[in-house]
Amino acid sequence: MTMWTSLDPAEVTVEPGARAGARLRVRNTGDTVEEYRLSLVGKPSGWSRVEPDVLRLYPGSEGTAEISFAPPRSSDVEAGPLAYGVRVDPRENAAARDVVEGRLTITPFTETRAELLPPALIGRFRGRARIAVDNLGNTPLTASLVARDETNRLTFDVRPNAVQIAPGRAAFGELVVRPEAVRWTGAEESHRFTVAVRRAGDDTALELDATFDQRPVLGNWLMVVGGLLLTAAIAFVVLWFNFSPKIVSAAKESRASAAPRPAPQGTGNELPDAPPPPGGAGGPTPGGKTPGAPPPLMDGGPPPADGDGGQNGDPGSGSGSGSTGGGQDGGGQDGGGQDGGGQDGGGQDGGGATVPPSDSGDGGNQQPPAPPVAPQPVPPWVPGSPKDLVVEFAQERLAHMATSNVCRLKPGWTPGVIDAPTRASLACYQRAVVKDGEENGKNSAAIFHTDQVGTLGRATLTSLWAQGITPEKVRSGTTSWETTQLMAAFWAAYNRDYSDADFQRARVNAQRGIDHFRSDKDATSRYSAEVESKIRAYQAAVGLPATGDVDWPTLRKMLGGSVI
Repeated sequence: MTMWTSLDPAEVTVEPGARAGARLRVRNTGDTVEEYRLSLVGKPSGWSRVEPDVLRLYPGSEGTAEISFAPPRSSDVEAGPLAYGVRVDPRENAAARDVVEGRLTITPFTETRAELLPPALIGRFRGRARIAVDNLGNTPLTASLVARDETNRLTFDVRPNAVQIAPGRAAFGELVVRPEAVRWTGAEESHRFTVAVRRAGDDTALELDATFDQRPVLGNWLMVVGGLLLTAAIAFVVLWFNFSPKIVSAAKESRASAAPRPAPQGTGNELPDAPPPPGGAGGPTPGGKTPGAPPPLMDGGPPPADGDGGQNGDPGSGSGSGSTGGGQDGGGQDGGGQDGGGQDGGGQDGGGATVPPSDSGDGGNQQPPAPPVAPQPVPPWVPGSPKDLVVEFAQERLAHMATSNVCRLKPGWTPGVIDAPTRASLACYQRAVVKDGEENGKNSAAIFHTDQVGTLGRATLTSLWAQGITPEKVRSGTTSWETTQLMAAFWAAYNRDYSDADFQRARVNAQRGIDHFRSDKDATSRYSAEVESKIRAYQAAVGLPATGDVDWPTLRKMLGGSVI
């Protein structure tokens, strides 16, 4: 042994946030000069130090080093005794190293913090809050939670009413506040109350001030709305009795003031008193025509009921006399000569009598032909088709593709119309889908089975609607925007012929898609049993197991444009 050590004092007590010290003495008992390195070991080493940390001593000489302890005032430093040591390492004679042990006692301290979340409660029948208690001291904490109000107009339910918290931890209690009496009308009333957090063994308490604002059940807004509704009802009744329509029969006056009708014009048969409405029943006319009845069908349509001539253009077999009484297609062309009595209403009427021509078309007792009805456009939408919301949805879907997508519809397109930019984008998208399906197997690649390049048909519309749907977002019972997309894709895939109602449904779906892209307003739908049955029908129609669950094979069919 080439050294002698001593620690004075061996036991030290220190308060967190304060300082304490000890002294280490080292003597060189060897016969050579020695250098001793000093270091602290144990828990206190993080907030303790030794100075100096190196002693150079001659044989027989002695050195001293000061050890200082400065524990922080924190819950990380627990109260109680801590063992520590000072290691002494001789440089020349390493085998003679030594550890001088000591003991440090940390005194306890308490610090509690509490908070009511929220401090202001609002309700009609009750208010709820949480009591948060933090133990910032270095000893375990047991605290009771008590709520009270001085006016005794509130009742409290605190659970739990006592908490135990380790140093550096927090605990929470639930507080429910109820008023003794319910306010049905009137102004809002504020109640003040206090929550006391009391540490076990300590008479002092940490008090939290709070308020409970009790609102009336029937608020002022309800009274205002009720008044407005009552006023509106009274005004409606007054307007009804003052301005209700008066219905007076004028039959007697009409009969009393009726004057003789002028004689009919022209040399044809006598006209009836008044022409019946279109499609109504009327007396027979020359040639067997019924006024107001629709003209007979052309190109093999059904013949007239009584037949003005032969059937479907059998000349000369009608009941009328004269060379043109029979004619073609059941009484001439379109009944009675050409166009209802010769050209423009003239000619012979199937009974041999000559009817004067008339530009109005009624010289032969015929009504003016109904204006032609514009045909309803049907898929596909092509360049030149009228403006349509369905096309506008497809444009928004193409315009919102990734910026890196070469098929993305660039700005400059005309909404609702398949213009040149839209047609180019549609053609690019269709070819990309087919290529991805044929080369990578990511879809059924069926768009061109029904749709032409650059047109918006059912297959392309189904594919556009199916973009972005994943199986986990369209499970049974879920409510999501993707379910709305799924039903729109099914609608496009399942309707071969579009009625007016079908077009209305398709445009409602298109408007939802436009709102989704322009304003992030998502019309969510629930995956109900009805949706499941429709998906099951689609799966069976495209050759998949009819499970009713949307899996990737089903989505690949829709993305590829497989329609029914």
